Amino acid sequence: RKHGGTLSSEDLLEHRTAFPAPICARYRDVRLWQVPPNGQGIAGLIALRGLEALEEAGRIDRIQDEAGLCPTSAPTMHAMLEMTRLGLGDARSFVCDPERQQHTEQNTDWLLDETRIAARALDTFDPDRAVAQGEAPPPSGTVSFQVVDGAGNAVSFVNSNFMGFGTGLVPDGCGFTLQNRGYGFDLDAAHPNALAPRKRPYHTIIPGILTHADTDGLYATLSNMGGYMQPQGHLQLTVDLVAGGVDPQCAVDLPRFCIADGTRGGVAMIEDGVEEAVLEELRRMGHNIQSGISSFSRSVFGRAQIIKKDRETGVLWAGSDGRTDGCAMGY
Repeated sequence: RKHGGTLSSEDLLEHRTAFPAPICARYRDVRLWQVPPNGQGIAGLIALRGLEALEEAGRIDRIQDEAGLCPTSAPTMHAMLEMTRLGLGDARSFVCDPERQQHTEQNTDWLLDETRIAARALDTFDPDRAVAQGEAPPPSGTVSFQVVDGAGNAVSFVNSNFMGFGTGLVPDGCGFTLQNRGYGFDLDAAHPNALAPRKRPYHTIIPGILTHADTDGLYATLSNMGGYMQPQGHLQLTVDLVAGGVDPQCAVDLPRFCIADGTRGGVAMIEDGVEEAVLEELRRMGHNIQSGISSFSRSVFGRAQIIKKDRETGVLWAGSDGRTDGCAMGY
C-alpha cells in the first residue's frame, strides 16, 4: 500500500485456483496440448492449424525434412511468420478470463474451430507477400522444466513472476517477490481482457505436451519459456520435430524467429544462423526483419526444453537449450 498499490488481504483470501481442461490442435499425426485461455497457448494452436491448412490446400509445399525448415527455407519461414501473426492477433483480440467473458460466442471453441482457422489462413495468406496482421506486447522472462518417469508419466512445468522480478516488491519476512500479472490486462474498458475485479488477466505461461493423435500416448513434453515468445516457440518446435523429423536437441538448437509485436509491420527477430538467401527472400516479400541476433540478445527467443519418447522402444530422448543454463539428465 505504501507504494500506491490497492491489493488487500481480502483480495488474496478471495482467490480461487482453477484446474481447467487442456485444449489441443492436431498437426499431422500429433496433437499439441496447451493451457486454455486466459492463457496464450491458443495462439500457437491457431498458427499450427493455419500452417497445416496451407499445406493441405497446396498453398505451400508440404514440409518434408530438415531441409524444409525455417533456417534453410524462405517459403516455410514466411508461412510460419504469417500464421504466427494470425495466432497472436486472435489471442490479443479475444483471449480473456472465460468465466468473465461477455461475448460468449467468441469463446475457445470458436477460436479453435478448424474451419474458421483454415478460412482465415487461406483468405489472408499470400505466398509472395507479408500481409498478416496481429498484436502482441513485448516479451519477458520465465523458467521451466520437463520430467518423464519410467512409467511414461510426463510433466511440463512453467513458472514465472513475470518481467524478471515481478513487481520487485518483497513482502516483509518473505524471500520472494510478488508477481505482476496484472500487467496482462487491457485498459480499454470495451476489450474482452479489460481490467476488472475477480478476473484473471491474459497470461503468458504455457507448458506444452505432444501426443500421438491415434492413441493420445506421449510423443513429447516441451516448453519454450520466455514471455510472449512461448506460442511462437511451441509452433516452431512442433514443426521441427514432426515435419522436419529432427531430434529434440537439434530442434532446440535450430535458429528461431520471434515477432516482437505481431503487427503487419512489426519486426521479426531472426536468430543468427539462418541462411542469407532466406533473409533476402523474406525482405523481398515485405517482412520487416532484424537478422543476426546473437549472444545475450538471443534471450528474445526464449529457452526451450524437450523430452521425446520413442513410440516403439520407450526410450527417452531429451534436449536442453544452450541459450541459457540447464541440462538434460537421466535419473
